[in-house]
Amino acid sequence: MKKKEHVIILLVICFCILGRHCISWGDDYDYYPNSKFGYNDANATYQVIFDVEDPGFSFLSGTWNLMNTGQRNAYYYFSIAGPGNGDARARWIAEGLPRGEYLVEYYAIYDNYPADARYEVICKDGVHNLIVDMNYKIGDWHSLGTFHIDRVCVVTVSDFWEGVGVKLAVDALRFTLLSELSTSPTTAIPPHIGICIDDCGNVDPTSPSQPIYKMLRLPFKMTYAVMPQLKYTNITAEEIAKFGSEVILHQPMQAITFANPGSGGIIDSMTLKQVRSTISTNLDSIAHCAGMNNHMGSLITQQPDKMQVCLEELKKRNMYFFDSRTITTTVGYLLAQHNGLITGQRDIFIDAAGDKTQAKALIRNLALRALHAPHVPHLAIGHCTYQGTADALKEIAPELAAMGVEVWTLSRCLSHIVEADFQPAGSSFELQGAWSQNPNNRYSKELRDGFSAMLFNCAASSNDKAVFAPNLPCDGMFDLYATWTPDDSATSQALVTVSTPYVLKSVILDESIFPCDWAYLGRFPFAAGDNNHIIFDNSLCNVPDKNLWADAVKLVYAAPLPGSQTWIFY
Repeated sequence: MKKKEHVIILLVICFCILGRHCISWGDDYDYYPNSKFGYNDANATYQVIFDVEDPGFSFLSGTWNLMNTGQRNAYYYFSIAGPGNGDARARWIAEGLPRGEYLVEYYAIYDNYPADARYEVICKDGVHNLIVDMNYKIGDWHSLGTFHIDRVCVVTVSDFWEGVGVKLAVDALRFTLLSELSTSPTTAIPPHIGICIDDCGNVDPTSPSQPIYKMLRLPFKMTYAVMPQLKYTNITAEEIAKFGSEVILHQPMQAITFANPGSGGIIDSMTLKQVRSTISTNLDSIAHCAGMNNHMGSLITQQPDKMQVCLEELKKRNMYFFDSRTITTTVGYLLAQHNGLITGQRDIFIDAAGDKTQAKALIRNLALRALHAPHVPHLAIGHCTYQGTADALKEIAPELAAMGVEVWTLSRCLSHIVEADFQPAGSSFELQGAWSQNPNNRYSKELRDGFSAMLFNCAASSNDKAVFAPNLPCDGMFDLYATWTPDDSATSQALVTVSTPYVLKSVILDESIFPCDWAYLGRFPFAAGDNNHIIFDNSLCNVPDKNLWADAVKLVYAAPLPGSQTWIFY
């Protein structure tokens, strides 16, 4: 499967459409599943929506317009004028889907869209090039067809068409399982979801009438994002720590439609020096702080210079960054990866405007995705002021336990990734021997596009090595994963050696299995800095005409080193 180059596009922001006041485009909430939007079809065994707000969506090229009227949910979609020559393309990576036959649908409003839009669907049964009539369809879900999917499905649309239509829109895709739900895989790491509760500090956490009071007493620990410089900021941080949960800074940032994000906020008119002073003050003022996410921020998180300053301050303090992803074109997550931070990004919001039933449906759906793709992060945001969210979390706790899905703090879910085609600051990747760069690499919301390293007919030579050297922000026990391009000719005899100041250990990796997934290699002690090496080699390969791949490794912080009593993040 060939992955295309990712570029940051120029957005044309539409501040006023049809005279209506613009909304915040996802600055605090996500879509709400209900019968109108068809998120939870009572007759479907498994159904999930991937929106343009989700991490798996990206623009590969072109100048797309941000729109906020007529969309599937209460927030935004994108459009582009045309027809064009096909150079403008958008893509969804739907990851973590249980194996089976799916009806795949797109959402579009009634408008002069192409009568022959060009879609490409890549899934288990191959590449499908589709011509789709989107012209003046009623605002609803419309079929792209049925497809056999195993974990991952990639859908790309371009601005090329030949018939009628003056513009193309991208909004959401819906995947409905038509076959029986497959058995979930057995894994060494339990299936889990990470939940962050935002807007803490606004209310008294010691008051039994407040939803956060109930949340802190749930049978699992979550991460709580505390806003700075508020009446209850300090007591909230202390209460969270008292109950053994995780504290991060909920940094206010200017949104496209809200000029004032609140106390301690970062706004567009600030100099970089002012940004640094603000973020530094806020990080140092929150007790027990392990990291940061953004409050609102659809404007600021698109600005690389301001986000770079924030990430530098986090890195100084050995803290992580969690991108709330309040705008599709945020640069926060990518910059955090580049800077070598442990990082991740939101998948969904779970509040459903305080509707307990819908909130439970969202949590349940995320848990199902985790059950069938336990090595992929599944991260949610809720808000501390919604009683419906607190009630939903309490009521669904026994159900999650019965499913075997755990709820974790963010720091246990975020990662440091080194790729053949991308290395964070201070990390490296080196090839020794007859390796080649192959343009086919694996699709994932966690990975960049580019190339994989492949050793063709790996039994024909010896002592060929691919060496990943992660530059980690801290000592600790890390869960180590590897991934590679699905290949029917992949070897089952790859040798992976983990060499750190604390351990030298090798494991045999069967690359003929784990298609479209991260393979768990084990938990190992790693050191802060770049004196860590993960080495793929062909010394055991003796079966001819098999290929050895090296695409990416992922490290997820799991625990302090043996003998240390300090959990590095809180």
